[in-house]
Amino acid sequence: MIRVSVVLTTYNLENIVSEAINSLIGQSFSDFEIIIVDDGSSDSTPEIIKKYSEKFDFIKPILLTHQGCGNSRNEGCKAAKGKYVIFLDGDDIFDCDLLFNMYKKIEEEKADIVICNSREFEGSIKNIKKTHFHTEYPIGWAWDKMIRKSLIEEYDLKFSNLSSSNDLTFVYCALFLSKKTVKIPDCLVYRRLRENSVSFLRDEKNAFIALCELKEKLCELERYNEFENDFQNIAIRLVFWLYNSAKTRERRKKVLEYIKYYENYLEIISIKDVQYENCFNFYKIALKSKSELDFNVNYIASRLFKYMK
Repeated sequence: MIRVSVVLTTYNLENIVSEAINSLIGQSFSDFEIIIVDDGSSDSTPEIIKKYSEKFDFIKPILLTHQGCGNSRNEGCKAAKGKYVIFLDGDDIFDCDLLFNMYKKIEEEKADIVICNSREFEGSIKNIKKTHFHTEYPIGWAWDKMIRKSLIEEYDLKFSNLSSSNDLTFVYCALFLSKKTVKIPDCLVYRRLRENSVSFLRDEKNAFIALCELKEKLCELERYNEFENDFQNIAIRLVFWLYNSAKTRERRKKVLEYIKYYENYLEIISIKDVQYENCFNFYKIALKSKSELDFNVNYIASRLFKYMK
């Protein structure tokens, strides 16, 4: 059996996809395959992938019609032969020791998932903008986690068919259902910041839809009661982050509308044990303001404070 499968997804990345592929070819680890799934690119990305696959027999191309990143990841995962799977976006870069270090850790610990830290860069990889260090609750993105393939298969975990937030349900289900998850302190993923990336162009509504799908999946597995408090903590953290990171007045209003629409199903304001006081800091400021927009936040903020430790 192949030890690790890397699922690399691409879409119209002709100018930068070679950096991602080269970061995989240059790994210090040897027993792995690269599955490159192209989501119907209209530029020269498919030709670039074909050249690499002709040169390296461990690179397996899958060329699809355009259906979205979630579908590409699902197809790549389905084709993966490795004991473990890890995902890479075509505009990001892996450190040359990522596969070696993460495989070593997950095997030594006999874990289902291993997580590393990451850095964001803009333009050149030397231009680091931010470093992410994981707290108790890992972030719901897929590219910093190596996951045991049998865990994915056992629970039929899938990425959502959404233009953004498509990894939320997959990642958090895997984390909930993992018997053992471990972390390593190394920053081994470099995430590229660019204005036309999926994360930059995210649709806040998709995050709420993904949360609903996560709850539905846990209910389908008859595990929601077991993870209810964890789910609520994740939901409230994400909701606060969406509001706080919205760049315009109109987008903040949209987030508030989504909160009101989805709050009953997601139980956003019936949290049992909120563990993240820092998530509420911007609400403390909002409560002191008399602007119309901030006033609209008060109805939920005032009810949330009583649940804080």
